[in-house]
Amino acid sequence: MHRPTPAPPDGDRIAGLFDRAAASYDRVGIDLFPAAGRLLVAHARIGAGEHVLDAGCGTGASLFPAARAAGPPGSVTGIDASPEMIERVRQQAAEEWPHPLRTYVGDLEDPDPEALRPPPGGYDAVLAGMVLSFLRRPDRTLRGFHSALRPGGRLALSWWGPEPPGWDGVVEATRPFGPGTPEEIERGVPGQRRPPTPESVRELALAAGFARVELYQERLAASFRDADHWWAWMWSTAARAFWESVPRDRLPAARAAAEDALAPLRAPDGTLPYVLTAHFAVCHR
Repeated sequence: MHRPTPAPPDGDRIAGLFDRAAASYDRVGIDLFPAAGRLLVAHARIGAGEHVLDAGCGTGASLFPAARAAGPPGSVTGIDASPEMIERVRQQAAEEWPHPLRTYVGDLEDPDPEALRPPPGGYDAVLAGMVLSFLRRPDRTLRGFHSALRPGGRLALSWWGPEPPGWDGVVEATRPFGPGTPEEIERGVPGQRRPPTPESVRELALAAGFARVELYQERLAASFRDADHWWAWMWSTAARAFWESVPRDRLPAARAAAEDALAPLRAPDGTLPYVLTAHFAVCHR
């Protein structure tokens, strides 16, 4: 009897997804993730000489701004589950960064102890940019971040809000082409959780032992030149998980349905304006 091959655990699937996206991630001319990374560092108020852990560092959207803010007296450590993402960080650091950066490949929910080992006294700050929706055990993970911080240290989190008005029509138009549930299609990654609300993040952080939580939100704007530019961006992000799930012979029809749904969103000059809300929480130990 044929037995189906078990699906890999969610953590491995997410790591593999970002491995496949790494080559084009943040390289298609859309500044949303780098802008959110810079804002995360600003809200965390990283200062000269501080020791920072960037958990889920990706290709360095917040890691490099944090390294610039901490300077050579400080230190920055990055960890990510995707080896390809970490390789991009290491390449950029070798080409552009004059000071050593520590980087580790690992599941930040179940890392090698060395990867999250804090400096004497603990980290001054932990950054976790756009990772909340991917955490399988956010309560446990935030407790781990809490224990890695020195007294008075802070954890800075960021996450995206819902799709902008009108863009949910693209999700609706393409939903019939993929095998996932409506929730999985909307989120893009099987196993990914819905975006949290600011208040739920506050409650999660307080339950993990943090004493105080500051909440912020920012509106970040981007513009796709045309549907082809949007299509390239889709494949450079976690949303590629949905498009990979569409049977190959149905992919042209799915893309055509998406482009029909994009048509009403075009500006007079033919571009596609895209404005997302980014949420931030700074949790004080």
